[in-house]
Amino acid sequence: MKLQVDREELEEALKRAKEATEKKSALPILTNFLLEADGQSLVIRATDLENYLTVRLNAEVEEEGSCCVNSKRLSDIVRTLASAVVSMVSDQDKLLITGGRSRFKLPITSPEDFPEFPVSDGEPQVIPGNLLLKAVEKTEYAIAKDDARISLQGMYIRGVQGRIHFVGSDGHRLALYEPEGEFSGELLLPRKSLKVLQRLIAGIEDVEITKSEDGSFSTFKTEDWSLVIRLLEGEFPDYGAVMPAQFSAEILFDKNELRSSLRRLASISEGRILPVKFTLADNVAVIEISDPEVGEGRDEIDIDYIGEPFEIGFNGGYLIEALNAFDSEKVWLKFTTPDTATLLEADDYEQDPYRCIIMPMRV
Repeated sequence: MKLQVDREELEEALKRAKEATEKKSALPILTNFLLEADGQSLVIRATDLENYLTVRLNAEVEEEGSCCVNSKRLSDIVRTLASAVVSMVSDQDKLLITGGRSRFKLPITSPEDFPEFPVSDGEPQVIPGNLLLKAVEKTEYAIAKDDARISLQGMYIRGVQGRIHFVGSDGHRLALYEPEGEFSGELLLPRKSLKVLQRLIAGIEDVEITKSEDGSFSTFKTEDWSLVIRLLEGEFPDYGAVMPAQFSAEILFDKNELRSSLRRLASISEGRILPVKFTLADNVAVIEISDPEVGEGRDEIDIDYIGEPFEIGFNGGYLIEALNAFDSEKVWLKFTTPDTATLLEADDYEQDPYRCIIMPMRV
């Protein structure tokens, strides 16, 4: 293998590919890239056996060939080179990397040890890259991080009556982004795969999606890269059944005003849980936090509300994360009872088709 490649393009490609490698693994080969000089391209492959990533970039190839090399060391070297062009030459058991007046040699192993990539050969569907990127940004925060239920550890995708539903939930809250679009079938993508996709998607391209016939894998593909994802097993909960439909109070808040109020109260909170109590009274929402060990806080927001006083407790941290995901400046909080889920919804739902629900907590 002998080639030359633009250093900045190579650095960006290695950053993308590194997301799909294992940092520490019982299988050392998973900490490696598979490099392939092919035609007029350098192909970089990386996998952690859950994500199988292929990145392709233009290169001046003098000799075709392939080798496996440590992903971290190669990335670190390329990032620090001062030259505009990087030269790579494989020679028996070494990869020679040259940039300007800098020269490095890294040990390489045989490509035969690198895992084979699975194939998703189903009917392709297309989703705009900016839509897919926004879906990840709006739902990832609500996905379970360590729940025993495998089905809650990823983002669920399915088509519903002219809209595409992207859903994330950890059992205490649920985020639903449902823009207009067509999508057949369903996918359940692991959290780590979403991180890889975020690194790959520029937002301006269309992403072609296929699913294997046995339902185990799905491929996300553009002209520059291809990511095969091992799908999560299990059935995603019926999220429609937990969406409240009737409410005893519906209050329109300014997103930034409410978020700032919660952040002020968070200044006296310790740990990840921010227990706050909402009290709705005539034309005012009172938000309070009380902890015998750290102190008390109270904030007020003017609202349009006339009715019986209504009290409900929340993890304020959940509210802040939900508010961060809204594009709309005005957000509805819709309450039913102090013991049932509260719905958050954008004021202009057509422009920001996003909703989330948060379960209350005793404060």
